[in-house]
Amino acid sequence: MEKPGLDLEALLKRLDDQRDSYLENHNLVRLLLAAAKDKDLQSTQPPQLPPSPPSSDPKRHTLSSTSGMDSLLTSSLSKATADESESEQDEEEYYVQTPLKTEEYDHEGLRQHLRSYKWTSDGHKVLEDVLSDIKLLSQPTLFPTQRGPVPDRSHLSHYQVFDVGLDGAPLPIEFSETEKPPSNALCIWQAIKDINSPSKERKAVGRITILRELSPMLFGAIHYTNINDFDVDELFKHLVEPESTFAKLHQIYDTDERHRRTFEFNFEYFTIIGDDCQPMSWQYADRQGDRNAHHIPITRCSSVVALSLGGNPIKKVKNRSRRAKSSYGYVYDPFAPWKLLNLQCYPDWKSSLTVHDSTKHYVNGVEAFMVTILGEFRDAHGRFEAIFNRVSKLVTPPLDFMFDADVRERLLFEDSDFTFTRRYFWAAQTLGIVNDSIRAMIDTYEDNFTDEVWSGTHKTLWPLEEESSGRNVFFKKKMAVLRRKFDVEIRKLRNLVSEIDSRRKEIKGLREELYVGTSIQESRKSVENSDISVQQGHNIKLLTLVSIFFLPLTFVTSVFGMTNMPTEPIYWPFAVVTVTVCVPFFFLVGSLNSTRGMRFWRNKTNAAFHAISEFFSCFRARGRGKELDDATLRRRESTGDDRSMRLRGRHASSLFSNTFTESRASGEIDSTDANRNNRHRSTSRGGSRIVGMVMHDIERRRTIRYGPDVLRDVP
Repeated sequence: MEKPGLDLEALLKRLDDQRDSYLENHNLVRLLLAAAKDKDLQSTQPPQLPPSPPSSDPKRHTLSSTSGMDSLLTSSLSKATADESESEQDEEEYYVQTPLKTEEYDHEGLRQHLRSYKWTSDGHKVLEDVLSDIKLLSQPTLFPTQRGPVPDRSHLSHYQVFDVGLDGAPLPIEFSETEKPPSNALCIWQAIKDINSPSKERKAVGRITILRELSPMLFGAIHYTNINDFDVDELFKHLVEPESTFAKLHQIYDTDERHRRTFEFNFEYFTIIGDDCQPMSWQYADRQGDRNAHHIPITRCSSVVALSLGGNPIKKVKNRSRRAKSSYGYVYDPFAPWKLLNLQCYPDWKSSLTVHDSTKHYVNGVEAFMVTILGEFRDAHGRFEAIFNRVSKLVTPPLDFMFDADVRERLLFEDSDFTFTRRYFWAAQTLGIVNDSIRAMIDTYEDNFTDEVWSGTHKTLWPLEEESSGRNVFFKKKMAVLRRKFDVEIRKLRNLVSEIDSRRKEIKGLREELYVGTSIQESRKSVENSDISVQQGHNIKLLTLVSIFFLPLTFVTSVFGMTNMPTEPIYWPFAVVTVTVCVPFFFLVGSLNSTRGMRFWRNKTNAAFHAISEFFSCFRARGRGKELDDATLRRRESTGDDRSMRLRGRHASSLFSNTFTESRASGEIDSTDANRNNRHRSTSRGGSRIVGMVMHDIERRRTIRYGPDVLRDVP
């Protein structure tokens, strides 16, 4: 199913090439005809013939001439002249026939506008260099007058201004060498400052203004000459603020009349900075001064295409929104006189200059608007493809990858600057952002230009009142051709999105392989470092053994080297001490050098410390126990006496009524006390006093519990 699509795309491309070649030859023929005509008029001009009336169609006027090269063109086209002339006369009524209003602007009006207008924050950003320089507004000429490069870079600005006539053909506004102003900025000002001046014979029904890379002063001139038809402040806002691609086509309910008659399509994406190009101060851009060979300078670029329809509204639509500010909206005639404004801020040299030419015939401003948007889509595809190719070249291994081991090592293992990690991360994220921009552009087109819009049946956007009329049928045919061209561009953008997604997956794979290779390299380095650490440990061990060998000898020599030792040369004490100190020390060090010896001496040391701690803990416990026994005994005796006195006082009245029982109980208590005292003395002599105290307390409680009177009164 893809083969027919590819054949259709190739056929359309072939047709475009043939059209371009045809246009070049046609323009060349026109130049030759004009030169021959001027030569014939200067040499032989019949004085008796009255001058021919001016024609509104310069193309017809050229074809009707029969002098010089005109006869050649007439003879070459004689086969189709009659049929084409009749069809052209019939088709003239299909185009817009109402001319634009006359507009004229001057230098002083621009100066006053720049001084008195209340600029928005976005307008201040665009005109910052002009509004901040008071002396510039006081100069006699606001634009540079010298040729060549100028400080405001207006020599790099580009313009295309077309006046669309009654036949729908856009004729460019150009200046001859004698009439051309000295500077590029003055040329742009002369092209945009007048519309349908009284001295102009061919009246325009539409104006196409395309401006690229303007200087701040030229932005101010655009604001001054178009503020009545466009909300230029809003257009500046679209250029300055970083947004995605969007369209504003449904503003019929807006309170501002300019919004109701205006249709906007804003492009926001990215491009590569061209040579000798400089982004605007308010654009996001890569502003690095020094760039290496692998650096890709990318900037954010923007463009806005706006169409304004003149005349009176043809339809009144009720606003059914609950939060409506106005009750009704107004729809304007798509065949009304129109103005098209295209402001491009692309710091590159990739803008197409063949979007509009004199061979095209626009039915109305809507067709010119759609053709301009189509040109923007084509330019955007070229810029996206350039970014994709540069990024792909950056991350794709070179051709000598298969043959050069050094190249493979550089790609497989990361360096100290993390070059490829940064490169892959930047490339993947950049391509992702580019993909988002492409998808936003596709979504904006599909959401706004629906089937109803293309067929002219939409209620508010360019409706056709009489669909069966010849003009509307002709308009729908041309829109159908445009739609097929749009479908081709949308298909290209979708294919580019798929290619970018595939490239991102490849970058992800390269990044993972880089991580794996770098991890293996780091693991090997870790093993090498561990071997080095082990070798250093052996060296330290050897140094320690040497130090241990000399340590006891140093101790012995330091002892015998003291000044209070005998000075007689007797060596046997020194030898005995040396052997006594060194041999056990060496034996201890040797045993500690093995795991078994280390464990043995560790256990012995722990046992020794445990025994010492037990020995000292016994002494501490015995002293504390003696103090505790004395204090407890005194406390228990005092407690027992107080309790006995309370019990005897409580039961004193019962002694008279229970004499026998009391005496019996007293005898038992006395015998129990005697036994208790005997036991207490025996326990005190035989063992600990704590045990005696406990037994004493137990016997006392037992006696009180089983006494007849006590038993009755105990609660």
